[in-house]
Amino acid sequence: MFTLKNSTRGFTLIELLVVITIIGILATGATTVYTSQIQKARDTTRISDIKALQSGIEQAYQDASVYPAMGVAFSGVAVYTPKFPKDPKTGQSTANTSLDYAYMAGPDANAIVGQQYELSTGFENVGTTTSKGGTDGGGDVYRFEAGINTVSNGTGLKGKQVLTSWASTPTSAPANGCVVPPAVTVGACTVANSVMVIR
Repeated sequence: MFTLKNSTRGFTLIELLVVITIIGILATGATTVYTSQIQKARDTTRISDIKALQSGIEQAYQDASVYPAMGVAFSGVAVYTPKFPKDPKTGQSTANTSLDYAYMAGPDANAIVGQQYELSTGFENVGTTTSKGGTDGGGDVYRFEAGINTVSNGTGLKGKQVLTSWASTPTSAPANGCVVPPAVTVGACTVANSVMVIR
C-alpha cells in the first residue's frame, strides 16, 4: 500500500526577508509623500493667513490713507482682522523661525511714509518655494510676499521685531538686531527701515 507523506511547506527565511524589505520600502515612500502633502497644506494655510492680513492692512489704509507703521499701528488692523494668525505647524504664536509672518513698511520713492508695505512668510516644503515663492512678484524667492513689494531687498528679511498680538509691543530683539521705523529705538536697536514679525 501507498502512504501519502503529509508535508506542509512554510515560507523560507529568504522569502520572509524579501517581503519585509518590500513592505519597509513601501512604508517609507508613503510616509515621505504624506509628510510632503502635510507641509504643502500648512504652506497653503500660511498663504491664506498672509492674504487675510493683507486684507486687514488694505482696509486700514482705506480709512487712514497710510499703511500701518512698524511697531505701533497694528492695533488698528485688529478691527479688520480680529483673529491673529498662529503658526499652522505648532499652533503657537511664539516660535522664532523662518516661517514667521513678517511685515515690512517703508516710505515710497518720494519719501512719503506709510505708502509701501510687504507681508511675507517662509515655506516648509521646497516644492511650494519653487511654485509660489518665485512667482509672487516679490524680491525673495524663498518667501511668499504680498503687498507693495518694493521695500524688499531681495535677500531676505534681516532684523525682526517680534510681536505676539496686534496690540502688543516688542518683547525681545533677535541676536542679529532689529529693524524698526527710522530714529526709533527698541531695546538696544536704532536703525532705519522697517521689519516686524507678526506672531
